[in-house]
Amino acid sequence: MAPQMFGLVDGAASPGKIQALLEESGSAFVSVYEGLPEEQAGAASLFLVRIDNPMAPWAHELDQIDLHSPCLVLIWSDVELSDLAAHLRAFLFADIGDGMTAMVRYFDPRNTGAVFGVWGEQLRDMFMAPIEQLKYRGRSEQWFTVSNRSEEAGRVSRSVVVRLDQQDIDALTAHTEPDHLMASLTDLGHIDEARPYRERFLDFEPRYQRALDWGLVETRDRLAYCDFAYRYGDGFDREASIRDALDARRRNAESFENAMHRVPARVWRALKRARQAEGRAVASQDATHEKDAVWR
Repeated sequence: MAPQMFGLVDGAASPGKIQALLEESGSAFVSVYEGLPEEQAGAASLFLVRIDNPMAPWAHELDQIDLHSPCLVLIWSDVELSDLAAHLRAFLFADIGDGMTAMVRYFDPRNTGAVFGVWGEQLRDMFMAPIEQLKYRGRSEQWFTVSNRSEEAGRVSRSVVVRLDQQDIDALTAHTEPDHLMASLTDLGHIDEARPYRERFLDFEPRYQRALDWGLVETRDRLAYCDFAYRYGDGFDREASIRDALDARRRNAESFENAMHRVPARVWRALKRARQAEGRAVASQDATHEKDAVWR
């Protein structure tokens, strides 16, 4: 008999849609947060749902939500729904030292591969033991597949000690930073949230990479650089006075904001005018394309 297909769904990605969709689906689902303080998250909880028919309209809608707001990890397992949920619950928290614990968001498909990397083979095999296969997309349009290589296939874990050292924490923090900065830039109005996540990330990524290339190590500096790149154009740092200021910042280890204060106001005004002109040109082209489409 083929293993059962499940969806591990992060309700926090779209609380207004996901729980209602699961309820309307008629499929059995549970909260992985059951019995934990996090259960109070309600519609923003982590859900595990049976997918008996992946072609069902509700499953297609969930797939579309995932493309817009990454939230879905597909799992194939012979384990019953409640037992699989208990197993997934056992891996939710990690000891991060100094008597503190933290949630490990392995269920966020943008993080799944990175978490597996810091867990290491032994812990990853424990996690995969009752799971024949899982798939996730995260920032991609294509599915990544992880297959069971565990020697203890079928074993359900109900209590697991997960420990992350500072190197692990730093690796996960670095991996998740681009997504957090994208969220901030969306709140600032620079990124159109209506576009698929992959499109938004591909548009954002070169700006983030340029911030890294300039040696900006503080998150606030990287965010500020990306903010400027959206406001003044992604080539704003090719202007001589800005490039000189960034070179000086690297030598003096000062903040990005302080470095930009040394750039003459006339430079910013010129960049802003050029950006506005570029926006009008794009709008005009879009209107022309729309007009042509009407006549075709």
